[in-house]
Amino acid sequence: MVAVDLRGYGDTESPPNTLDYILAHLRQDIVELIPALGHSNATLVAHDWGGVIAWEVAHRRPELVEKLVVLNVPHARVFKRTILGTWTQKMKSWYMFLFQVPRLPEFIISRRNYGYFSAIFRGKKAGVRNRDGFSQEDVDAYKYVFSQPGALTGPINYIRCMFTNFATHEDKALSRKKVEVPTLILWGDDDLFLESCMADAHGDLVTDLAVKHIPKCSHWAQQDNFELVNQYIRDFL
Repeated sequence: MVAVDLRGYGDTESPPNTLDYILAHLRQDIVELIPALGHSNATLVAHDWGGVIAWEVAHRRPELVEKLVVLNVPHARVFKRTILGTWTQKMKSWYMFLFQVPRLPEFIISRRNYGYFSAIFRGKKAGVRNRDGFSQEDVDAYKYVFSQPGALTGPINYIRCMFTNFATHEDKALSRKKVEVPTLILWGDDDLFLESCMADAHGDLVTDLAVKHIPKCSHWAQQDNFELVNQYIRDFL
């Protein structure tokens, strides 16, 4: 098992240009990583933006993916049609529009001793429901990592590239192609950021799909109910 920091996270290289974070580059990072680790394929388990990238690898390079597990993130095509078609998802994605502004998101997140991380991980609205699953020590670790010089810009650039990815993501060949990799979607139903209906909107996109909804779980399902999440993953694998 290998856990990796994505491009621009932690101590990994943080390319300075926003367009270095388009999905084609992010996908290629994983495409090159799997053989670099000495494997011909791998099972990808990913959450949020990691899940977006894992969907891309499974869709475009299925020979590299044995199985796919994604937590609380839809395929980019499902997210695109949901945010374009529903006001509720537009409202939940308000921060994505704010994050298009240069430098302002970095300023907002860093205010009050990086209080943003306390709000999204342990706040009453967005935070984990199971407080034992994400301690104050965990929050402090996030604050330390993202308080390093330039550490916020790379992760924010993922969202800054969102509209570019919308415009360039699809091509005619891919639009007719389904994800053929066996796929498990795990979804915490109390996600403040993503509509839970998206979990069930992949029937026309994935040929071998299992969906497990996890009630009373936030966007951070793997912290809220790690025992059930791990059991679902073990059963699937």
